Amino acid sequence: MNKLLEQQVRDRAGAICEYCRVPASLYDQPFHIDHIISRKHDGKTELDNLAFSCLDRNAHKGTDVAGIDAETGQVVRLFNPRTDRWTEHFAWNGPLIVGRTPSGRVTVRLAQPTAARSGTCGADGRRHVSGRLISGSTASAN
Repeated sequence: MNKLLEQQVRDRAGAICEYCRVPASLYDQPFHIDHIISRKHDGKTELDNLAFSCLDRNAHKGTDVAGIDAETGQVVRLFNPRTDRWTEHFAWNGPLIVGRTPSGRVTVRLAQPTAARSGTCGADGRRHVSGRLISGSTASAN
């Protein structure tokens, strides 16, 4: 991927993760350029298919494009930062991000470490700087 395209993705995102909203300046690892639709699924390396992503969200989303919503049992697509509004699919519940829609809940569930789902965020116990994600549909939008 060329540096100009990477810079365009970063600038469009305002240097924050497009999935969890953590600023790159507060994160202790380099950010990634995520293929929203992965190359494995014939996603293109074009501006409209790229998102600025922290390491945690990118690594745990992987090549997934959909998942099963625990509330409805339906297969639903993941949140797409190019076509979806973040505030329609997610809400803040204190330091936690909560999925508000089927796509939001599935994205929250798939794009976080397994340890975070059980209440811890890694071997050293550190939490993601923006808080951990949770996947319920009840939340107060802050």
